[in-house]
Amino acid sequence: MMYGRGNAATRRALLSIGAGMAALGAAGATHAAQAAAAPAASGDIAVGEVIVTAQKREQNLQNVPVVVTALSARQLRDAGVHDIKDLTVLTPGLTVTSTGSEGSTTARIRGVGTVSDNIGLEDSVGVVIDGVYRPRNGVAFNDLGELSDIEVLKGPQGTLFGKNTTAGVIQITTLRPKFVFGAEGEATFSNYNGYGGSVSVTGPIAGDKLAGRLYIADRQRDGYYNVSAPTGSDVHRPNDQHMFTVRGQLLWQPTSDFDVNFIADYTKRNDHCCAAVPIQTGAAAGLLNTLFGAGTTPNPANPKSYTAFLNRDLVENIRDEGVSAEAHWKTPWLNNATLTSITAYREWHNQGGGDTDATAADLLFTPNDNFNSFKQFSEELRYAGSTSRLDWMVGAFFSHETLDQRVDQAFGSDLDTFLGALTGGLPLLAGFSGDPFPVGKGSIGVYHQVEHSESVFTQESFKVTDQLELTGGIRYTHEHKALSSFYDNTDNGAACAYAQNAAGTSDKAVVGLYCLTNPAFNNLTDSQRLSEETVTGTVKAAYRFNRDLMVYGSYSRGYLVGGFNLAAVTTQNNSTLTPELDTSFQPEHVNAFEIGEKATLLDRRMTLNAAVFYQDYRDFQLNAFTGTEFIVTSIPQVVSKGVEVDVAYNPVRGLLLNGGLTYADTYYPNSAKNRAVLQAPGSPLNLLPGQRVSLAPLWSLTGGVSYTHPLVGDVDWKVATDAKFVTSYNTGSDLDPNKVQKDFTLVNARVGIAAHNGGWAVELWATNLFNQYYKQVAFDGVYQTFSSPLPNSVPSLNTYYAFLGQPRMFGATLRVKY
Repeated sequence: MMYGRGNAATRRALLSIGAGMAALGAAGATHAAQAAAAPAASGDIAVGEVIVTAQKREQNLQNVPVVVTALSARQLRDAGVHDIKDLTVLTPGLTVTSTGSEGSTTARIRGVGTVSDNIGLEDSVGVVIDGVYRPRNGVAFNDLGELSDIEVLKGPQGTLFGKNTTAGVIQITTLRPKFVFGAEGEATFSNYNGYGGSVSVTGPIAGDKLAGRLYIADRQRDGYYNVSAPTGSDVHRPNDQHMFTVRGQLLWQPTSDFDVNFIADYTKRNDHCCAAVPIQTGAAAGLLNTLFGAGTTPNPANPKSYTAFLNRDLVENIRDEGVSAEAHWKTPWLNNATLTSITAYREWHNQGGGDTDATAADLLFTPNDNFNSFKQFSEELRYAGSTSRLDWMVGAFFSHETLDQRVDQAFGSDLDTFLGALTGGLPLLAGFSGDPFPVGKGSIGVYHQVEHSESVFTQESFKVTDQLELTGGIRYTHEHKALSSFYDNTDNGAACAYAQNAAGTSDKAVVGLYCLTNPAFNNLTDSQRLSEETVTGTVKAAYRFNRDLMVYGSYSRGYLVGGFNLAAVTTQNNSTLTPELDTSFQPEHVNAFEIGEKATLLDRRMTLNAAVFYQDYRDFQLNAFTGTEFIVTSIPQVVSKGVEVDVAYNPVRGLLLNGGLTYADTYYPNSAKNRAVLQAPGSPLNLLPGQRVSLAPLWSLTGGVSYTHPLVGDVDWKVATDAKFVTSYNTGSDLDPNKVQKDFTLVNARVGIAAHNGGWAVELWATNLFNQYYKQVAFDGVYQTFSSPLPNSVPSLNTYYAFLGQPRMFGATLRVKY
């Protein structure tokens, strides 16, 4: 297997850590006796003692005036969590979806999120891994390694976490090196010919001053879609997995007052992803099968067969790598206040292409030279301390990001035949000489964006009395972006220009089928810049009646940066062929209010936390599919209001029960301002006013059971089950009723036996145990949709596609620990 070259700095860092880890072999022999004699952790941590860092300092969850779903290492292990998408079943109100690639993975909290297919749009759910902010959700969609805990912070977190956290934050912490030798291994086998595993080792390298940890994982699986492709075509089963990852750490602790943890990681993915299937076939289906043979596309649709119709392979090659250093210095000043520095550099590259039209006919395709690329440097400094009454923190953050993208669309060999039949002989091209849609020719879009962001922040909590605590925080952010765009057409848009002359108009409703390549974009360059300044902040009041009950109220303001559509945008809501050279969209802001309680009950074996919230978004950034690309529209207002409940109960040793509920009514108010934007001439979003936002279920409920009990001798048996129920929601940005996903429930289960001291375990597991079919995101078929979602529409004319949720997976896992 080839894993690619990677960044030189990352490779050097990993080699250095690897060399240091080689010393652990000798260290292992030295510490073996101690490790064998040491008592194993029981795993029965009191529910009321969950420690989180939601306010960037260690606190008991029950003392934090923020809605947090905290997932411990035990819960994550029992649920088999390897990536962000695995968190969905464990977290009420969290939805994670993937569309055209794994790099287009998006998280939503309380129904608020952003579709990642337009990479110029940043995410409203921030993802932070070991203190390092990731610029897009999809960039963080990899094997997360050995997990310490994950916190899902709900609601705006703009004061301490900064920009792009208007919906919340997913904060992931992995295990750090230990000064006691340890080693673990895991092997997994699953359906779809899946296999993989991981090994890790940790321990001292130089006495009690330097320790290391090395984690390596490899996971392989065939695709879970069937594929129907023309004879002789080399098309793999889509949605497979071929991933390799390595993560090394060095913890240097020269004194008790100073430590620095160096991390280097590298991940390589060579997948065939991601396929969509028809969920409804319209007029185009019969025509395609008549022209190119039965089986070109299903008619009627049969999405539950998980069969993708393709004529070209879906190719996705992802490389993700980076280095970071997190340092902590307990200074001799201000009552031993701690100075924290987190410095990071990361690179991410996704290259691939495939079948655009999702049929076995060769209509449109994306060449394999399409790519997205990020390079990011970031630095965060925090200085924090405490007195008997005051907890204080000041900080600064800087990031510099370079984004590069190439987006090509090319004509397939069957396009002219299909469009000829569709239009009755291409009447607007009568007399046109040559091939109007030459195979392999098409449109090109190349983008280069440079972004830098600076912010300063502070947050203080003052104990007015032993019961009452007031918190205030403020953050100033400056953002600058510069975009260079280049557009071209390798066929010069000849057919489109001819059709416009013949029709006497450039209205897309008349000539759109002829104009995948728009001559107005021939050899066109454009440069744009934007600068933004904003102030965000929070005010909170918490009152503790006793050690077991706290109530709180809060106000917070968040900010999602503005940006540019990285697309060939045209004027009048994309209804003409005239280029729109100002592709910018406005920043999004949110004002949020929350009232909640945190209670510890039943002799501190149960926690019951609840909150009501109201979030008012202005200039909400909606990313909508136009048929061939995604364009961001700023919606004047979106409101999200509802209730959160989280409960955890540890009734007896070895048994943990947990559950959660989110009721979130997230909708577009039917206001005059919203109607002016959403129902403007040419807008495809006319159904939105007064309706719930897409991918925003009204109810979301989770429940989990984890139980470990002695079986015989030193062997325990264990069982863990997690379930999530969500009510219906629309999966399309335009809220076309044909894209609705009905209520559904997902259940994951795991059963096994294990050594009481944790030395080994054998488990059988299943995800989506009952093989629940569900849609992640639905969209209009390319060149197969002829009626918009208007009151007088004829939806039977249209073919709709969807990216489906993963079907049932099952397998066995063997773990060993030393």
